[in-house]
Amino acid sequence: KDAYAYLKNRGIKNSTIKTFGLGYAPEGWTRLIDYLKTKGYKEQDIFEAGLAKKRDNGTYYDAFYDGRVMFPIINVQGNIIGFGGRIMVNNPNTGKYLNSPETFVFKKKENLFGLNFAKNDRSGRLLLMEGYMDVISLHQRGITNAVASLGTALTEQQGWLLRKNAEQVILGFDSDGAGQAAVVRSMGILQNMGCDMRILQMEGAKDPDEYIIKYGTAGFSKLMENAISLIEYQVTLLKNKL
Repeated sequence: KDAYAYLKNRGIKNSTIKTFGLGYAPEGWTRLIDYLKTKGYKEQDIFEAGLAKKRDNGTYYDAFYDGRVMFPIINVQGNIIGFGGRIMVNNPNTGKYLNSPETFVFKKKENLFGLNFAKNDRSGRLLLMEGYMDVISLHQRGITNAVASLGTALTEQQGWLLRKNAEQVILGFDSDGAGQAAVVRSMGILQNMGCDMRILQMEGAKDPDEYIIKYGTAGFSKLMENAISLIEYQVTLLKNKL
């Protein structure tokens, strides 16, 4: 109930929950392990799939054991290759978001969250976000070209994925210092690939999710149309330093 309430509070509809396969990992050390063992899986297999962790004494426990809303990470072919989890109760000893570890099938630097849906958008451009909820919120409201970089700095492999699926890439990172730093890091990678790159200038909201809730789909579409070029963004950064 808490996880469902969290998603409803964020304005996520039941149909969107179903489309993105959102779920919940309840608190408990071995709930998932115990369930998968009834299906014939061995603890070592579960561990190698990134769904369990191993203690120093050789025993296993669930990777997502502390009560998290779950986001399946789906590759461009439509296969679930990993998971992200958002903790329900803030805990200073663990991160708000936790991703599956690298596995035989899950390589963070080679995938983008939401690309399995965004590849079908016919606008010829992709909108690169920071977080799962940004992507989900935008898709629900009709902005179906949004993807996210799985919590890592943009990699060259992800840059090629963007370039392969779009003529234009719009960077929509948060408006805080970390978001601006992410823009600068991404610019070099995408520029080297010859991307037509644009940057969103969000005012009145800290992230795309908040912006589209505040100003609606029409407001966000206008924001994309007014996205500035790389040179304009660099000039703006220089002016702000003066």
